[in-house]
Amino acid sequence: MARIVALSSLVARGHVGLRALTPALEAFGHEVIALPTVVLSNHAAYPHVARTLISPDVLDAMSLAVEANGWLGGVDGVITGYLPSAAHVSFAEALVRRIRATNPGALYVCDPVLGDEPKGLYIPDETARQIKQRLLPLADLATPNAFELSWLTERPVSALHEAKTAVQGLGTKMVLATSVPAVGDRLATLLHDAAGTVFTSVARRPKVPSGTGDLLAGLFTGALASGRDARPALAYAGARLEAVLGGTGLADDLNLAILFEPEPELTHLTVEVAT
Repeated sequence: MARIVALSSLVARGHVGLRALTPALEAFGHEVIALPTVVLSNHAAYPHVARTLISPDVLDAMSLAVEANGWLGGVDGVITGYLPSAAHVSFAEALVRRIRATNPGALYVCDPVLGDEPKGLYIPDETARQIKQRLLPLADLATPNAFELSWLTERPVSALHEAKTAVQGLGTKMVLATSVPAVGDRLATLLHDAAGTVFTSVARRPKVPSGTGDLLAGLFTGALASGRDARPALAYAGARLEAVLGGTGLADDLNLAILFEPEPELTHLTVEVAT
């Protein structure tokens, strides 16, 4: 079991941000220390939303209390998601450095939550640039969606071969790029690391609830923290996500209870070499 700090948004209703990351990690038996950057009534896609930012000063006080209680020293990994301001980026950077001062081998996963198609960026441009300049160079793993990968690399990502070029140019040790358009009305997830670039693909669904990117990032991170190699982790995490989506059906929110049911016989996704 690993101890992982997760820094992202928290919703009262729904499964995005921490409400997707935490159960995904806990399904592997990992302990999660969850720090909310913003608290919302629900995901912003709904017509009515109430929200309040959690200031970096409050987050710092929370992390210091966690540290004083003796829990921060045993952290094995950090995953950052939604960061609403440049000040939150600064806090995230300082937190990663503080944890690595105690455990230099701590895994850092940067999920650069910047935006998506068709809306584009949904954080300030300066905040997005701070994530690119300050957090990605620290990361062992980055998990952008296709829009975010394109924005970060200033390259088109409208097809598999374009995404391959982009992930190779991101500059992070490992990249898991999601929602990449593939042939046959499919969506691909690309994995790039020192061993090369591979991908899995699934049939595009007409509609999926928000939070799938958070969930996949949590499942892949959880698999890595459990000792799986990257490619088996990709095949497994993708299969678990498909099982959740299958169990969610037409509902407007992910059914994560499936993660804690007796695990069915999963058909792991096929991992192919990207050409």
